[in-house]
Amino acid sequence: MINIKSLISYLLMIGLAVLYTLFLEPAGGCYLIIALTAAALISVAACARSSHSLKASLDVSGDILSRGDTSVISLVITNNGILPSTFVNAEMFSSYHFTCDAPMTVHTCVFGKSTVRFTAEHRAEFFGKGKIGISSLYVTDFLGLCRMKIELPKAMTEIKVCPDIPGVNSREGLARSLTDAAAFDESEETTQSLYAVNGTPGYEHRKYEPGDSLKLINWKLSAKRGEFYVRRLEGASGAEQTFILDKAGSRSTDPYVMHSEEQLVVEGMLALLMQFAKTELPSKVMIKLGDTWETIPVVTTEDVGDLRYRLTDFTFSPDGVARLPHGVEGHTVVFTARCDNVISDFVSGTDIRCAVAPSSDIRTENIWLMARDDDDIRFIR
Repeated sequence: MINIKSLISYLLMIGLAVLYTLFLEPAGGCYLIIALTAAALISVAACARSSHSLKASLDVSGDILSRGDTSVISLVITNNGILPSTFVNAEMFSSYHFTCDAPMTVHTCVFGKSTVRFTAEHRAEFFGKGKIGISSLYVTDFLGLCRMKIELPKAMTEIKVCPDIPGVNSREGLARSLTDAAAFDESEETTQSLYAVNGTPGYEHRKYEPGDSLKLINWKLSAKRGEFYVRRLEGASGAEQTFILDKAGSRSTDPYVMHSEEQLVVEGMLALLMQFAKTELPSKVMIKLGDTWETIPVVTTEDVGDLRYRLTDFTFSPDGVARLPHGVEGHTVVFTARCDNVISDFVSGTDIRCAVAPSSDIRTENIWLMARDDDDIRFIR
């Protein structure tokens, strides 16, 4: 590719040399014209040789990250020739999922039979499928007259960034009401009982963890042992909780705010799912991956981890088409980054709750606002 500005400057120099030859000193002007022409030919030839002798590769330290982790991206350029290369220019790029403090442009030359490596640490900021790569890689001749592309077998790499699974303050009203509603309404005086795995009436127990429903505490056993114990839900389950992830994205015009709101929605859902899994309460997630809605059961903490990885394939939609599933009933919470009339109509007159990030002009008892406080998610009326 020819650099038009440099070529025009070079031709002006040739023109001045011609004028010098015609009107001042013919012999000296001829030497000057020959020198300028030879310099251009040598410069372009060296550039062509460098474009063939230089080899480049892209190294990545990891292709699966948690939010907050860093991945080291290295551009490696090797000169297989004996002579030094002409000027090498490279531009790196990264998607919005990452931040990088290192320069994204490289200007260098490579001596014969040697290798140069340029590294940059990219910090994962937002979940999803991130992309990092080289947008352009070329050599220019010494006079800047032309540039030639260096072949790069893999110019881009895809890195999956998994969202966080934050904690939930056990005193939060939404979290407490959900676990209480999902658990069996039992007390020590009731004649109902769960059944152990062997089929005989009774319970298995474990120590109380923050977020456990108070209705599952065995008060008599806790009093005897001096610490709280809760019943394990063996052989029976409470009312299954449904979590829906709204496909519609945030309406913010600020890209950073938009991605932050959407990320808060996903992490708020994962936080409640993890609480349900830890307290052995059944739940399921309805999520649109691609063009179809999927229903994913979540029983164990490992299920939450698997869902966390699968969410790297989820993308929010800028429009509101087919954003919610049909025929939803029972214990349901909708997580959304766009609380509008569609959400209001969806939850009105039902027991469906809605968790919104970060704010909503629609205020009803069914709608809760989400906020991230250090490592915990807070749900606010």
